[in-house]
Amino acid sequence: MGRLKELSGERFGKLTVLHRSEEPHSRVYWTCRCDCGNIVEATTSNLKSGHVVSCGCRRVSPYIGKRYGKLVVLEKTEETVQHGSAKSPLWKCRCDCGNIVLVRLDSLTSGTTRSCGCMAAEKVEKMREAAGYIEGTQVTRIRKIMEQNAGKGEEVIGVTYQQNKWRATIKFQGKKYNLGRYDNRAEAAEARRFAEKELFGAFLEKLGKPEGNV
Repeated sequence: MGRLKELSGERFGKLTVLHRSEEPHSRVYWTCRCDCGNIVEATTSNLKSGHVVSCGCRRVSPYIGKRYGKLVVLEKTEETVQHGSAKSPLWKCRCDCGNIVLVRLDSLTSGTTRSCGCMAAEKVEKMREAAGYIEGTQVTRIRKIMEQNAGKGEEVIGVTYQQNKWRATIKFQGKKYNLGRYDNRAEAAEARRFAEKELFGAFLEKLGKPEGNV
């Protein structure tokens, strides 16, 4: 039989383990003190599994193990957060994605908080996909820009007049490129169109190739 792990001093829900039970039992029991002051005994497996989290006073146990969205309540902590004129206790929860977060109970029960934040991230990503984003780039937008700038005219998106010079710039995947300052508008427009072919064009060409081709 393996060596018995010492649980004295550990906390499980509202229970703090005092010592191994001195009462005769067929299995190993631990004597625990509940936050309400009561003394209770519980087995190692019941403590570790979360099956026993209090003496039964139910001031906390109705919420432990309960699911709110993607969050499962683990325990009430001693940490608090200012909420209006009072301080509210924080509850430790495990999200389905694996993250541990501290949340106010009213935020859980009202449905205000339903995940560690991953649901919001997933929602944003779905919205981006619906808007035509691929690898952080809105494909429909860059195609539209290229179509608008494809003409022979000098009026081009990304070309501005600053300090007696025509400045050409382009933004792609969160990065802004300075394409230079020119004496005339036509040169700046040409620089912008060339950059679109190098950046936008190469990206769109890659999307059009079958998976596995480079």
